[in-house]
Amino acid sequence: MAASESLICRPLDQQKQYGHLWQEEAAEYEYSNEDLDTVECAELAEELALHEILAFEDDLYEVELAEWWAHVYEHELMLPLEQSCHEGVLLPVDQRAVRLESCPEEMLRPLRWFFELCPVHVKSRIALDAYLLIRMNRARRTGNPDWSPKTAQAKPEPHAFFTAPKLKFRNYAR
Repeated sequence: MAASESLICRPLDQQKQYGHLWQEEAAEYEYSNEDLDTVECAELAEELALHEILAFEDDLYEVELAEWWAHVYEHELMLPLEQSCHEGVLLPVDQRAVRLESCPEEMLRPLRWFFELCPVHVKSRIALDAYLLIRMNRARRTGNPDWSPKTAQAKPEPHAFFTAPKLKFRNYAR
């Protein structure tokens, strides 16, 4: 089975078991201008130096970057992108498939579109930025930038202002 097929044909039980954790973690991300300023200073890894050259030579780079960022934000792909990276560099397809096997289908469909159609020099910049933004935000929220659906715990249900009294039957006949 090819690596790209494994993204499509994965066990549904993992998606059902962990899918809600992906959605909860994705919903926790809070946009911050300070984080964006910090991320803009980040440089691509040395092995991606060619991508910087391609971006410099591409007249439409800024336009493509803005359009693909809109796609990422519209479909909430920041978390799956972060999970697809190692230290800000996209993993090979087969390793991405392993990391994303429990990701919900509604996140995977637009992510596949992104991986297939986004130009490589734009994709590498967006992947690095998403990786850094998500990890900075998570470190601020939880004190730890690492996250995995298999070790994550569901958020506790919020406490209500008023809760109905619990009825207890006591035996007063004794």
